[in-house]
Amino acid sequence: MTRKKKSRKVINNGTARLSKDKLRELRALKELRAKKKTKGAQAGNRNSQLLKVESTEAKGSASGDNRVGSKKPVSLTPEVASAQPQKPQVRKDLKPQAVLSTYKEPELTPEQELEQLESDERLLALIDRHDNGEILQGKDAKYFNAKVERHQQLCEILGLDDDDFEDDEDLLDDYMNDSLADEWLDDEDEK
Repeated sequence: MTRKKKSRKVINNGTARLSKDKLRELRALKELRAKKKTKGAQAGNRNSQLLKVESTEAKGSASGDNRVGSKKPVSLTPEVASAQPQKPQVRKDLKPQAVLSTYKEPELTPEQELEQLESDERLLALIDRHDNGEILQGKDAKYFNAKVERHQQLCEILGLDDDDFEDDEDLLDDYMNDSLADEWLDDEDEK
């Protein structure tokens, strides 16, 4: 197939020109056709709608537009009653539904409190740090001092001595002397 160059010349069998009469007939037919109904308001109709509302209010006819708003007149000057702030009315016949009271921690027996102090993880950690020679400062020192003092008070109330707890290890040492250990080791070695 041979290649044809494009040209700008008008071809004789191009679009036919219509006469003026024919053009008028086509335009008339076009106008008679039903136009599509558009959805929503037309573009640029915002100001024309306001003009319509004003003209309908002037005529006194009711408008079907829901956007018009309330017909209730609003005074532009402040009223005397609304200028003074109204105090809320206090109703004295109402009774409170709940009774407020301060929270009281349940009373613990000295034995329970001592048990709680001895199982306190923070205090045990602080005691370990103190035993390692670390100097406690700030809140840790205050907490440590308060709890140790309370522990001593509880021990005095219950009649316990701190030495009693340390003696438990010494009692085991008394039972485990070298002569008994030697006897046990000898028996195991023989088997």
